[in-house]
Amino acid sequence: MIKKILFISSFLLLLGFTQSHSQNFKGAAHVEMGIPVDNTLSDDFLIFRQQYVLSFNKDKCVTNWVSWNLNSSWFGDVPRYNRNFITDPNLPINFCRAKHKDYTNSGYDRGHLVRSDERTNTVENNKSTFILTNVIPQTGDLNRGPWLALERYCEDLCKKNNKELYIIAGGIYHSSKKVNNKITIPDSCFKIIVILDRGKKSTSINSKTQIISVAMPNIEGIRKTDWQTYITTVDRIEYSTGYNFLNKIPESFQSKLEKKKWTFK
Repeated sequence: MIKKILFISSFLLLLGFTQSHSQNFKGAAHVEMGIPVDNTLSDDFLIFRQQYVLSFNKDKCVTNWVSWNLNSSWFGDVPRYNRNFITDPNLPINFCRAKHKDYTNSGYDRGHLVRSDERTNTVENNKSTFILTNVIPQTGDLNRGPWLALERYCEDLCKKNNKELYIIAGGIYHSSKKVNNKITIPDSCFKIIVILDRGKKSTSINSKTQIISVAMPNIEGIRKTDWQTYITTVDRIEYSTGYNFLNKIPESFQSKLEKKKWTFK
């Protein structure tokens, strides 16, 4: 863990990211809660975009996690990008790369992590959500059921309650089932959402800060299930994925917050 944190810290310094220059760092707002780390260097290829930050797993040919900021300013009236999903041009040429056709007739949706509707303030921002490293295989009932319901809940938090959200989402992989013998299918999908007032950052977190943590099974038959059925703890998601999330939260609060479950209206 320590080696990986040092490696990422050195990498960020090479990019010119320091505490005093964070506003100039591409994607800085999206990793305000820290870059998730695990114990293996080889399974995390980091991509920093203006719209989100992600970790790609070349062996699984799928993204480990995507991290992004969300508030009302990201929503607009730009129409949904209406073309094929995009193979990520930022992946090394020797990496496995998902293509639009890999999902065709597979029985799995191209499940957005950063939702298309959450990047509708500009054409380029919306298009970025259709890059296939922002996608994981999801069943139709998950993608169009409780997963979508939670996305809409987040939208309401931003638009109606003027909240600032910091979100991390991805898959939990325990089996080796694949789409097209290529893209590993998650057994379940997780999402962690830190809820703050508009404009607030990690330094504003305290013992009363609410965090939504869910792990939803990637199966059919759950389309009408309430998303709150799948509320869990950050600790549990960390155990299932091997990642240390929210590592920029002050230590005095991090441990307690990650053990807690909240209920939501």
